[in-house]
Amino acid sequence: MRLSRRSMLKGSALAGSVVAAPAFAVSVGEAALVVFDSRVPESLAFAVAQHGPQQIDLAGGLESAWRALGSPQRVTGLTRWSDWTALRGLLEEQGLRLGEEMLVAAPLSGRNHLFRWTMTAR
Repeated sequence: MRLSRRSMLKGSALAGSVVAAPAFAVSVGEAALVVFDSRVPESLAFAVAQHGPQQIDLAGGLESAWRALGSPQRVTGLTRWSDWTALRGLLEEQGLRLGEEMLVAAPLSGRNHLFRWTMTAR
């Protein structure tokens, strides 16, 4: 295996997002529901770092995720922008409000539109 500067930077970015994920969860309290997409390495690492009792993987499709949502009090996720906007609308209909939203770098997957977000009950 060849180790290059680029692969070290990518690995450091992923490690940083995994380390930052629990700190993000602590800042907003313990997440009851974690939403992620296992097709995106950074999102999968986020889910692994969370210790929520319930997790929803968007790889199965947004419709199945919608059915699995139930009526949570707090939801946190690291998803693509398109998934985030759809989920935000569904969660707002259930009475949740946006707590935090931030753009996250995703060098391993090459995506520039991943968002880490949290919504809580009003």
